[in-house]
Amino acid sequence: MIKTKPQILQEGQSARRLLEDTDLTLFLDEIDQVSWGEFKTTAPNDIAGREAIYARLKGVELVRQHLKIAVDNATLEKKSSKE
Repeated sequence: MIKTKPQILQEGQSARRLLEDTDLTLFLDEIDQVSWGEFKTTAPNDIAGREAIYARLKGVELVRQHLKIAVDNATLEKKSSKE
């Protein structure tokens, strides 16, 4: 899907707001901490449990990554329009 300049800028603005939201940051950090704690207590042979925790950790990482990419895309879009 190709996005328009206004869409890219709006997504970047929304993503920046979410990244700066202290509540969201706390929730994501808490999910990370709880997940790592659970991972450390899993039995070595609990493959399904470890995979589920890994998937949760990757999900949190992907949310953060997607938000950062949206901010970066908006920044690049602003710079390209100034040139």
